[in-house]
Amino acid sequence: MIKKSNASLVTLVSILNDGAYHDGDTLGKKLKMTRSAVWKAIKKLETYGVNIDSVKGKGYAMQEPLILLDAAKIKQQLALNKVEVNVYEVVSSTNDCLKELKQQKGIKICLAEQQTSGRGRLGREWYSPFGRNIYLSCRYPFQKDISELAGLSLVVGLAVLRTLHHFGMDEPLVAKWPNDILYQQKKISGTLIDIQAEAHGASHAIIGIGINVNMLQDANRIMQAWTSMQNELGRYIDRNELSAELINTLLDYLTRFNQDGFQLFIEEWTEADCLTQQLITLKNLDTTFTGKVLGVNAQGNLLLECKDGTVAVFSSGDTSITKK
Repeated sequence: MIKKSNASLVTLVSILNDGAYHDGDTLGKKLKMTRSAVWKAIKKLETYGVNIDSVKGKGYAMQEPLILLDAAKIKQQLALNKVEVNVYEVVSSTNDCLKELKQQKGIKICLAEQQTSGRGRLGREWYSPFGRNIYLSCRYPFQKDISELAGLSLVVGLAVLRTLHHFGMDEPLVAKWPNDILYQQKKISGTLIDIQAEAHGASHAIIGIGINVNMLQDANRIMQAWTSMQNELGRYIDRNELSAELINTLLDYLTRFNQDGFQLFIEEWTEADCLTQQLITLKNLDTTFTGKVLGVNAQGNLLLECKDGTVAVFSSGDTSITKK
């Protein structure tokens, strides 16, 4: 499912965002649509879970802040001009959206207000309510073989971490190998990366990033401890500003990774990592390992000191700190 972002819906939400009541006739004139079309747009927002109060004689008022994504506003803030940014109202997932594009050259960004089949690692559901969070995917071409992209998820995590720092989120914000960002041991962001090989040793990656932004209390479908930026900062976050900062930071990190590999980021990862010297359990396929984390190698693989003193190297797996 792919549904393009509707400019009229974005404008309608922008008008209602002042919290005051606006009658259908006035809204219709501002939006250049009929009163009936305004009513239908209001009903659409309500089906998406947007809380709108309707009072006869007064009109419609939004009960909480909401700023929808606007591709034009995001592009205005980007450092690189040659980046294609598309915003969708609803997609199955932003990664799938980029996979379905016929024209695959250059850097492309897909953002969505809602995902109907958002995915995390290991096939887990990524809960994706409308208008609350960041669901972003970036298609990036690498002049590298697939074997050289082992540390990519760690580099993406560092870019997300830097972005969150920019918005005032400091310690205890940490990275957890291989793809999670945690705040006070609660998940705030994760990534899902799909890599495809191309001719002559090149490859491209579709990098999916989810960030909990303005989601507060309605996430009963999330089966682990979680938090959001608004929860921790105590203020509503404009996702257009956040998206632009995230894209700029991500592309900077990917450019340097493409040129110099993961080794350039080892020190930064070590400072952010929450697992080094911790006793952990790692699930890899159908096997479970327990040991002490010694950090990562030059490829971004996890180094695990096992009970017998040997050091095992993992390129993937599901990690959790073992309670003492």
